[in-house]
Amino acid sequence: MESCFICRKHNGGEAAPPGGYIYEDAYWMVCHAPGKLGPLGTLFIESRRHFLDYAEMTDEESVSLGGVIKKVYSALRMHTDSERIYQLTTMEGQPHFHSWLVPRGKDISERGLKFLARDDSCSDEEASALADKLRASM
Repeated sequence: MESCFICRKHNGGEAAPPGGYIYEDAYWMVCHAPGKLGPLGTLFIESRRHFLDYAEMTDEESVSLGGVIKKVYSALRMHTDSERIYQLTTMEGQPHFHSWLVPRGKDISERGLKFLARDDSCSDEEASALADKLRASM
């Protein structure tokens, strides 16, 4: 869809994410968020096909998502100091299915919504370097 930012990003019409795509299969694409949007390790799991939410997934997309999430969580735990990895799926800003994965480090005192409300960021260079490590382990 020409009006969808995520679809345009997948087709090369928008800037590539820091470090490029970390994981891709027939249904999903995983990338690091731009550094200004969250702490190091903030990832997006994006559907290849344009649809809004879980109700619009095909059976194949639904079944495969769990495996992708497991791979991504395992890689994030291996390459970050995360004590927890939060997953958030709203589709408010971009009406195309995508989930945010946000690792919370062991040294962070805020939990839950207080952690997610923090104004954290990282550099795109840090994000790119982590993307390379994650890609290699997935």
